[in-house]
Amino acid sequence: MNEQLAVLIRLQDLDTRLDAIAEKRRQFPDLVEVARRPVQEAEAALAEIRQEAETLAKRRRDHELDLKGREERIEKLKARSGEIKTNKEYQAHLFEIELAQQEKGTVEERLLEMMDRGESLHKLVAERDTAVAQRRREFDAEQARLQREHDAMEAEASQLAADHERLAQQLSAGNRQKYDYLKATRKGLAVVALKSGTCQGCRLSLPPQLVADIRKNEKILTCTYCHRILYNPAAVEAIQA
Repeated sequence: MNEQLAVLIRLQDLDTRLDAIAEKRRQFPDLVEVARRPVQEAEAALAEIRQEAETLAKRRRDHELDLKGREERIEKLKARSGEIKTNKEYQAHLFEIELAQQEKGTVEERLLEMMDRGESLHKLVAERDTAVAQRRREFDAEQARLQREHDAMEAEASQLAADHERLAQQLSAGNRQKYDYLKATRKGLAVVALKSGTCQGCRLSLPPQLVADIRKNEKILTCTYCHRILYNPAAVEAIQA
């Protein structure tokens, strides 16, 4: 097999892996944010319930003050009962007391409803607080996993870059220039396989004689259409085996 072609094939493999690692590194911040989202959603749900609980507690305090004021008013009305002279005035006075008691009863009913809702909210706060803690633990574990994966990719990229530099030095100046140009202008693919007489770069069928020559892997040959360097993968696999 042509030695320069073998180097070019390996160089392309390294670059393809380096490009894949670079893409994953670019995705890392987004992956962390996706992992963080359940925590943010759980925290927002907890904050919403806490806000409702705080609002309810304020309303309850206001109603308790209102109830106290109504009770004091009823006591004052009852205290005035002995001062009333006529039966008509007395009947009107009793009606006023009854109305005040009905209003007091309405406030008491609202307070009971608020107390029930307050208990429910207290349970919800506890449940959602637990959910937030669980989501945070899950996020911490996922973030640690992602960081380990990121660190492993960094180490691999460093090793691949060293291998890439070593291999690149084995190319002739002309082949290195051709490879770099094709990689820059062909979406990162300078060297591609030939399969079933078709270039795997542009997916076009090649002339029979060119296909026959490429299958030998004895020369550096290029695609008629996209000009990528071509090789026969079956021959490479046979040599590696």
